[in-house]
Amino acid sequence: MSRQALQKDEQIIYDSMRAIRGIPQSKIEFMLKKVGGPFAGTFRLSGPWGEGYFYLKVVAKLTPALLELVIHQIKTSPAPGNARPLLVSHYISPKLAAQLKAKGIEYADCAGNLFLNQMPIYIEINGKKHAPKAPGADKLFRTAGLKLVYLFLRNPKTVNATYRMLAEDAGIALGAIGGLLGELEKRGNLSVDHGERQLVAMEELLQRWQLGYLETLRPKLMRQSYRLPEQFALNELPAKLKQLGIGQHLLIGGELAATLLVSGFEAQSAVLYLEQEQQMQLEDKLQLVPDPQGNLTMLKPFGLQNFWSGKHPDGVLLADPLLTFAELQGPATDQLAEKLYRQFLAPRFEA
Repeated sequence: MSRQALQKDEQIIYDSMRAIRGIPQSKIEFMLKKVGGPFAGTFRLSGPWGEGYFYLKVVAKLTPALLELVIHQIKTSPAPGNARPLLVSHYISPKLAAQLKAKGIEYADCAGNLFLNQMPIYIEINGKKHAPKAPGADKLFRTAGLKLVYLFLRNPKTVNATYRMLAEDAGIALGAIGGLLGELEKRGNLSVDHGERQLVAMEELLQRWQLGYLETLRPKLMRQSYRLPEQFALNELPAKLKQLGIGQHLLIGGELAATLLVSGFEAQSAVLYLEQEQQMQLEDKLQLVPDPQGNLTMLKPFGLQNFWSGKHPDGVLLADPLLTFAELQGPATDQLAEKLYRQFLAPRFEA
């Protein structure tokens, strides 16, 4: 396969192997084909010292905002037998490298930085300068692609919908659908048999989509973050929305929606998907205070399928559990995210 034909993730995998190839008398055997798990592929590293079996977690651009989620995904993802995770990225800064090392996460990047810290091999290479310009994200994980992948993760059966229906539901151009499906197939997440399309390795696709949602799509949806007035608690928000007669004109998401779906938790933050008119109403009626660190975030909806088709609390509507799950990141919401996934997302992928 030519360098030009490589996808961005595969390019990062091959380039990040530079330091590993430099290990004396080492041999790398790649198996990049997905086999259903939440990883990009596997490889075996062997030498006179023994051998190690790794599975690859690709994060094209590792940022401080994504670090906790990436670590969580690595530590909680099922792995092939006798394998250990290797995080590969275009560049891992010294500060992020130190945090990964402290968490016991092995890594390699395209600049030549490397950390392997389990038997039978222990190697650390650090201080390598930033690699050349990072490759852009694959089309699949830019804005339009993320909106389309959302539809497939929300309901895997929609992968066989018409191009026109997919374009309308995702809110993207009709002409983009064919190319994005081709990217999905080339990436190994879509198989086509006698004209019938089927998603493959959905756990890995979900993890990659969640990273793309937080890094690329969510910032484009951002309206404003607010601090609630002291006179009422966050868990009173659904009742307030119903009382104002606005609960049916927006979607509740984030941690608050998760606690309405999964019992036994108390929300510390909330997300509302709404139009500008409703945003202005709530600013006035609830006396919201703009605050970048506030616990109430307002986002624009996208496409036609942001709502949850299940049962809603009286007087309000919830965002789809997939959007709610994407908002849960960090140790504080690990248990809530796991229960939400098991109850509402895993059954979709098993169907």
